[in-house]
Amino acid sequence: MAQRPNPIEIYEAVRAQLRPILTAGAAQPNSSTTCSEWNVQALVNHAISVQQFAQDVLGPGTPDPTKMGDVNHAFPSEGVEAALVSITDQVLATLKTMDFEAVVGTPFGDMPGGQFIMVPITDMIVHTWDIAKSTGQNTTLDAGLCELGYNVLTNVAAGGRENGAFGPEITVPGDASFQDKMLALSGRQP
Repeated sequence: MAQRPNPIEIYEAVRAQLRPILTAGAAQPNSSTTCSEWNVQALVNHAISVQQFAQDVLGPGTPDPTKMGDVNHAFPSEGVEAALVSITDQVLATLKTMDFEAVVGTPFGDMPGGQFIMVPITDMIVHTWDIAKSTGQNTTLDAGLCELGYNVLTNVAAGGRENGAFGPEITVPGDASFQDKMLALSGRQP
């Protein structure tokens, strides 16, 4: 039986990659992004709210998926970096105490917590690229994280397109990198 990825290690790696890009991107809040309806400020707010949603699903909160789209407001008063560190610290603390096989209730149906957290992790991976691309930063992401993100998206992209979270899949060559495949599957032009 193949060993599953360790969600704690993956979450820590993705957070480490996102943090400097998100923080630097926050200096350009009005810049347009690859997410056509959102500027950088809205995308940063979304990135933070998705992690709050993850915490609410996995922890004692009440998950409200509509908050992930409620993004047209000022940055958190404590600052972008502090808000990101705070919520991702909470998620990590929850991950460190949970049984990843335990089933959690989500607005998308019941599933093991270890499976659920891969979707918010993939959201961080994709939006790290979005923010980097939109603010002129280096867009090269960790290849292993992109492979994981691609594998997660192969299971959720169709549903994401149905609810408007993703655009149509972009065609890339069969030998494209996992980063390009992941981005294309999520409707982004690599």
